[in-house]
Amino acid sequence: MDDWKKQLEDHFEELKTTRKEFKDRQEGMKSQGKRFLKKSVMPAFMEIKSELHKHKRECSLDARKDWAALMVKKNKKKEFVYEVNLTSDGDGMLASKSVYVPNEKGKLKLGVEGKIRNKTHSMKLDKISKDDILTDFLEEYRQATRVK
Repeated sequence: MDDWKKQLEDHFEELKTTRKEFKDRQEGMKSQGKRFLKKSVMPAFMEIKSELHKHKRECSLDARKDWAALMVKKNKKKEFVYEVNLTSDGDGMLASKSVYVPNEKGKLKLGVEGKIRNKTHSMKLDKISKDDILTDFLEEYRQATRVK
């Protein structure tokens, strides 16, 4: 009869351990995302901002814990927005992009959403470099602002 008590106690110990492991894994993923934004995304955005300034574009940066955006303005009108979004899956953190372009009325609308292009075709943070972000931004920006 005492066996069920031991099983119940073991069950609660397992839950406690599982919660701790889950919490530790979540904290690890958060720090991985923070590091990716700080070491890859924001430096890429700063370089882009600097170069676009030479071409009479105003840029503003915004970042949160799981998201960073670069907005480009030409003559005080929004021309282009490139966002890097972080999400978690069971194995770790993933990065994707969202690109916004103005419609005929000048309002921003979602143009493209998906993977940041890189050599491995992966969304995992450790597979995406600052150079991948620069290259992907340039490709999307050129596509969005070309003369039609």
